[in-house]
Amino acid sequence: MSLKNHIIETSIELFSQNGIKRVSMDDISRKANVSKRTLYDFFKDKEDLLIEALYNIRKPVANYFEMSEKSSETALDVILGFRSLMLERSTGLCENFWEDIKRYPGAIQVLKDGQYKFLDEFIDLLKRGEKEEIFVSDINYEIVSMLAHNELRMAKRPSDMLSKFSIREVHNTVFYIFIRGICTDAGRKIFDKYVMKVKYQKDFSVGI
Repeated sequence: MSLKNHIIETSIELFSQNGIKRVSMDDISRKANVSKRTLYDFFKDKEDLLIEALYNIRKPVANYFEMSEKSSETALDVILGFRSLMLERSTGLCENFWEDIKRYPGAIQVLKDGQYKFLDEFIDLLKRGEKEEIFVSDINYEIVSMLAHNELRMAKRPSDMLSKFSIREVHNTVFYIFIRGICTDAGRKIFDKYVMKVKYQKDFSVGI
């Protein structure tokens, strides 16, 4: 790992645990074991570092969708693989992070750009699944993709009503209902095999 990436990964760890406001460049330099001069050789300020951290967090997602375009799997298989990636890569960003980031317009724009790209990629997957006859037709896929994005956000930041449940249980339940709702009979067969596999791995508990 390069020194720059080491600093970025260190900042992600600190931002995830403490939010952005409570983490200073001094904190990052100490944790990364580099001088502040070295830190500023790579990043002009904390927002510049934050933006790089956001790109770093999203990089596995971008790489996954790029690889999926060449995949021979069905669109549903790609979505299920994406879910597994998200569970593995969960950064566990604290609530302070989401409050603090509102102070950084450049970082907010990076988040918005990532959201728009996700929506476009997910719509393409849904249309691909329709052609493969595993997703139902005559559905507004733009609305479905927005619901999918909101589902991901809700799983990461559940409302007070859902606070008594674990984030994973909320995610699993909503994801299960969402996917089965857009699947044809052929799609449900693929999804049911997936559910049985992850239930065996004790990773999917939706009371079924």
